[in-house]
Amino acid sequence: MSSTGIDKVLILNEGGKASRVVEDFIRKSLKHPHEIVWSDLKEKGRGLARKGDFGLLVVDADITSSEAYSACKIAIAHPTACILFLATETEMTTPEEKKAQTALLDLGAAILIKPLKQSAFAAAINSADMAHIRLCALKKKLDDEKVVTRAKLLLMQSLGLSEEEAHKFIEKKAMNTGRTKFDVAFEIVQTYEEK
Repeated sequence: MSSTGIDKVLILNEGGKASRVVEDFIRKSLKHPHEIVWSDLKEKGRGLARKGDFGLLVVDADITSSEAYSACKIAIAHPTACILFLATETEMTTPEEKKAQTALLDLGAAILIKPLKQSAFAAAINSADMAHIRLCALKKKLDDEKVVTRAKLLLMQSLGLSEEEAHKFIEKKAMNTGRTKFDVAFEIVQTYEEK
């Protein structure tokens, strides 16, 4: 997870083999250092998707592939991951293709249809990069709030404070010491959970 943008890309396709075109498009589109990992859509690739240490999952497959959909569904369990689906050339006219397209869009995946154009690919990557940055910031804020909430609960249990008093205690200590509420809350959690 990176607050500066996507730093790792996981690409899954049928054979797990690298495509120089896709890799070049990614390298040209991302603005910062990154790692690109290739794998297949089988258990190994889905295991990497489950691990979730990537900012962007690129799935290169037929739009109706159940393995590809499964990998995308696994990836959405990670709150900062973005998904880009590179669909094998299609007109999206059959009911199966339309259903698959709707299912992928419902997961939040962006879909590009091959053959790829660098400009469309770059726009999709830039959108994913910005979304990843926003998602990382939101996740950090939520994680920080969990620590503050835990600290308030510990103060309420240990010192008999009300929720409002615990909140004011944390805010006052943060202001008096020039630290953030998170830093004060983290210290409180460490102190009271050790007892």
